[in-house]
Amino acid sequence: MKIGYQVISYKFRLYPTKEQKEKLLEVLGRCRFVYHQMLEGLNKQEKPNMFELQNSIPELKEKHSELKNVYSKVLQHEPYRLFSNLRSLSGLKKNGKKVGRLRFKGKNWFKTFTYNQSGFKIIKEKERF
Repeated sequence: MKIGYQVISYKFRLYPTKEQKEKLLEVLGRCRFVYHQMLEGLNKQEKPNMFELQNSIPELKEKHSELKNVYSKVLQHEPYRLFSNLRSLSGLKKNGKKVGRLRFKGKNWFKTFTYNQSGFKIIKEKERF
């Protein structure tokens, strides 16, 4: 007997206020910073290990206090994103494609972050239009 559960994902278009937009951009910038730190750590490792990088996040938060304002699961997702990108490059290379290496992302090239844990509510409000 196979017992499982269904995972439901939602994707929404946001219409944030000016203050909300500033906060979202701040979180996005912090995630980009953590991604870059993880990429730098990855480049230093002989054998890439996602869990070692993930375990370095608390130390990173101690060094950079501004990271304490970001929900921890959002930051913990960045090593996963990095290794997912690495797996994609590896898959392309195995299929005979010429691939480069993972690179640091500029401000306009890093556009997403993920809240990957339950415990959040979707609150319906009146439509704006």
